[in-house]
Amino acid sequence: MGEDPDISVPAGEANQKLIVFAPRIDPGLREQVEGIRGITGQTVNEVGQEALRGWVENKLADEGVRSQAMAGIEDEERRLQERKAAIAKVLGQTLPIVDETKPSGSTSSRGSRATKK
Repeated sequence: MGEDPDISVPAGEANQKLIVFAPRIDPGLREQVEGIRGITGQTVNEVGQEALRGWVENKLADEGVRSQAMAGIEDEERRLQERKAAIAKVLGQTLPIVDETKPSGSTSSRGSRATKK
């Protein structure tokens, strides 16, 4: 009824305060959970953490989810570049041309500092 050795706390989270996350479940699932908890001796909290960690691991391993995440990151980068260009324009600065075909982290041969007109 203490800690489950199969539930590991990710690095850096050991000292974090736990929060309440209470999903609604149907009575049939609740009955199953309670029956299995009675056999395993796990707390509701341990069962919930185990289930959610497994769900997160499965989603992170899903290539479709990973592709959606990367597309979201690329969209956000594009929006930030547009905002940066708009702010630079207001300030009367020009920005170097960014070659979006280069991998992230590579720099243009023109450098990365904005120059005044």
